[in-house]
Amino acid sequence: MSQIDIIIVNYNSTDYLLPCLGSIYDTLHDLHVKVFVQDNASKDDVDRVNVEFPQVILSKNSYNMGFARAINNALKQSDSPYIVLLNPDAYVMDGFFEDILRFMEENPNVGIVGPKILDDDRSVQGSARTFPTPLTGLFGRSSLLTRFFPGNPLTRANVLTTRSDGKTPMEVDWVSGACLVASRRAIKDVGLMDERFFIYWEDADWCKRMWEKGWKVVYFPQASIVHYVGASSNQAPLRSIFQFHTSSYRLFAKYGRPSLWFMKPLSIAALSLRLCFVLVSRAIPLWYKRLGEESRVLDKKRKIKVLRMIARLNIGGPAIHVHLLARGLDAKRFESVLVAGKISPKEGDMGYLFDSMDRKPIIIPELQREISLKMDLKALSRIFNRLRQERPDIVHTHTAKAGSSARLAVLMYNLVYGKKVRTVHTFHGHVFEGYFSKARSLLFVWIERFLARLTDAIIAISETQKRDLSERLHIAPAKKINTVELGFDLKPFLGSQVLKGQFRQSLGINEDTLLIGIIGRLVPIKNHIMFFQAAKLFLKQNPEVQAKFIVVGDGELRDELEAYCKDLGLGIHVIFCGWIRNVHLVYADLDILALTSTNEGTPVSIIEAMASSVPVIATDAGGVLDLLGPPYGAPSSDGYAMCERGILCRKNDPSGFARGLKYIIKGDFRERHKRLLRARSFVRKRFSEERLLHDIESLYLDLMEDRNRAY
Repeated sequence: MSQIDIIIVNYNSTDYLLPCLGSIYDTLHDLHVKVFVQDNASKDDVDRVNVEFPQVILSKNSYNMGFARAINNALKQSDSPYIVLLNPDAYVMDGFFEDILRFMEENPNVGIVGPKILDDDRSVQGSARTFPTPLTGLFGRSSLLTRFFPGNPLTRANVLTTRSDGKTPMEVDWVSGACLVASRRAIKDVGLMDERFFIYWEDADWCKRMWEKGWKVVYFPQASIVHYVGASSNQAPLRSIFQFHTSSYRLFAKYGRPSLWFMKPLSIAALSLRLCFVLVSRAIPLWYKRLGEESRVLDKKRKIKVLRMIARLNIGGPAIHVHLLARGLDAKRFESVLVAGKISPKEGDMGYLFDSMDRKPIIIPELQREISLKMDLKALSRIFNRLRQERPDIVHTHTAKAGSSARLAVLMYNLVYGKKVRTVHTFHGHVFEGYFSKARSLLFVWIERFLARLTDAIIAISETQKRDLSERLHIAPAKKINTVELGFDLKPFLGSQVLKGQFRQSLGINEDTLLIGIIGRLVPIKNHIMFFQAAKLFLKQNPEVQAKFIVVGDGELRDELEAYCKDLGLGIHVIFCGWIRNVHLVYADLDILALTSTNEGTPVSIIEAMASSVPVIATDAGGVLDLLGPPYGAPSSDGYAMCERGILCRKNDPSGFARGLKYIIKGDFRERHKRLLRARSFVRKRFSEERLLHDIESLYLDLMEDRNRAY
């Protein structure tokens, strides 16, 4: 007699079933099992199962009898004390059977156990849930609202896996039939599955009956499988959708109280409306495909047209980035068009980068930094018209404002004209922290989650940013986010030492004066206030050091910051230089680069400083740690940490920053020199122009190949 019987219902999923069976037999070790495959009239050569796995008990049904009835057929043949129900699109992880069996034997009052179920990207599926309520349709595991707002309290209350610590067994209302383990004793007490449920909700019904008979249902995250969702149901999507809603009503009718008889017609109406909505939403992509099938097949002899959009070409990393892509992509394979908005007053303009290019950026004045419903709607209309004129293959957006307007315009364009323009969005940073109130920031998070659903590929510019977007903010799943680090023409910075002395001379500063600089926009997120507070402390604590603090940049806070410096008594020590076009002249004479931001993507100034062999001290914001490298040695009690390629400080800690400045100046010279060599080598390898262009071109070509396969 076997210890476990495994039952799998298959419907045109044999390509998934074969590796599923392989994973079962690879993880059994010394356990004795019987595997029953109930095939519901598949047409994909299910006989392959017995060719590769002759020990499998394969039953080929003459018609599709549904999930519950097929399970019951196998249950009547099986006799083991424990039964595993498993979907064919699942993959069993090592240790699954031993852990589950041990738990069941130690807990004889448990009727059903559900393991941790993982998506193919290893994120946890919401497989343990509460019994459905009227809100389940809105906040269930795969509902539209849950996809856009996965962390909302109603979803968390319904999807119980969100409460799990990933280790401890937890009693739950019901677990998914994609994989569950049931006790033979419990099945004899409760009965077989209710065959009125053709597919869907039969697992919830079974678990409810378990609880009614006194048997526990437990989520057991110590055992896990991978589940490739929908392989069977996608074989007949319309029927699956219909059966989902039919089974939903049957569950309601079966357990609804008689006194609520008047709710039945309301539930039928609500489910009918939901069914229509789901069918229409599924039909639209099919309509796209058929409407423009011939026109969508990419002619490989034609260049791929990329419409690039950025909110404004103000001084900073994003403008440098889009300029490099506009001029650097392989002209034999790609045609690039750049659309930009209007810069705000007091922002430095980097439009000069495009002066030498034949094709200048197209300016949409309504696309601007400030939020204005009237101007934003005009910008949306202008972008839509530009899509009609350019007819791009790919729209690649940069920065939040351009990203939201352009992706909505692409959605409208694809709907109206039956096109399938691919969309890419790059997060150069994000506005979810440090810019707005918590409520407003949360609103922007929700908006980006929605926009991510409309985006074919998302680019993060550092691994830290990718983890933020996928794991902390839940903007998009990790598999949709590509890490593509920035790239630059580093030659002016790598060779900047030959220009030494010119910047000092222009300011009238001698070689004995220490130059500590901060380079960037004068906006709140850069936290220049902390820089000046640290400067004040540094000068007070090190009176013997002759130092000047250089501020390169401009912005909305300039007048306020100049007044603040005077109030601190720093007037003779701080020099506001405004924007300097040939910034490599600054790095040639800079002794230390400082960065005090509260939020960052990948700071360009740090990369430029490293290439110029300038020591860096920075706050732990965004992708800074990716640049400086991990701390080494014991953390300093003075409020800073020594990293492989720079000095890392806490945010909003001017005293720690001042002590970090002192360490750079008075610390071990040989160690500082080694740190500079590591930093210079790091940026030369990681942030080259050639590497960036290769990564972006590869992404574009992959998107076009996917489109060709789809059509």
